[in-house]
Amino acid sequence: MFNEILATCFSSVTFAAAIRLSCPLIIGSVGGCFNEKTSTGNLSYECFMLVGAFFGAYGSFISGNPLIGSMVAMLSGVVLAVIYGVLVYHLSCNPMIVSLAYNTGAWAMTTLLLVNVWGVRGFYTDPAIVSYKVMDWAFLEKYPVLDTIFNNNIGLVYFAYIFAAAGYIVMYKTPFGLRLRGVGINPKASEAAGISVLKYRWICLLIMGMSMGLAGSYMPLSGLSMFSENMTRGRGFLCLTSILVGKGNPFKTTLVAILFAYASSLTLVFSTYNLPTQILNMLPYLMVLLVLFIAGLRSYKGTVDIANDTI
Repeated sequence: MFNEILATCFSSVTFAAAIRLSCPLIIGSVGGCFNEKTSTGNLSYECFMLVGAFFGAYGSFISGNPLIGSMVAMLSGVVLAVIYGVLVYHLSCNPMIVSLAYNTGAWAMTTLLLVNVWGVRGFYTDPAIVSYKVMDWAFLEKYPVLDTIFNNNIGLVYFAYIFAAAGYIVMYKTPFGLRLRGVGINPKASEAAGISVLKYRWICLLIMGMSMGLAGSYMPLSGLSMFSENMTRGRGFLCLTSILVGKGNPFKTTLVAILFAYASSLTLVFSTYNLPTQILNMLPYLMVLLVLFIAGLRSYKGTVDIANDTI
């Protein structure tokens, strides 16, 4: 039994599930890295993703096109970002309180929309919510393991990894990235150097809003053709954790997001072994605690080393 479970953990099927499940986490986390680097104080990732999931489904439902659904989801993220920016940047509201209000209200708002648009509670499924078609790469068929892991995914999955690479390049290899990191490190010095801190915070907030909306649209449009209450199920918080552990670095953040996606894939795979569902649902969040513990140990070791050097 143990050997069978161990083999399942490292099977190509498990890794394939991890690649698919990592898509919304990577897109949301990488976009959130820009938000984190400029110190906007926004923690409402769950709200942005859940609202994006609803409007992704609704956009596809009314248009019959999943691409338009994703665009509508991104637009919803922009609207939420604008409201947040006005409240925090211009009306001096506390960003923590605004974030809590966003996260708390998102479930209620999307449930209300579900009832008013489709007249149901719980979930709504309909072929009219058109999902993306999977992409078949014929050259991968020569390599069975790679074919299982990387083939037959929707375009958003491949886009997620391209987006992660592009995010890293923009942040660390361009003048724009240098300035936005400077805004986060020392806003006063950036202002003194002639850089508009408010402008960069707005740009990064909008990038985060669009990316979280797009990440949310993945869930109803990845083949499910449905929307359900609390559909994101904490994935927005996993994005936030990935960003914090990765310290706003798109490359490190992507690695953490993949790790969380792998934990989620184990939840799906282990469900075939009749293990308690409560324990399975805890796996991604146990992984969060483990990652935070390891990161804390590294920080503690660094602090001890500095103290020893000082002594």
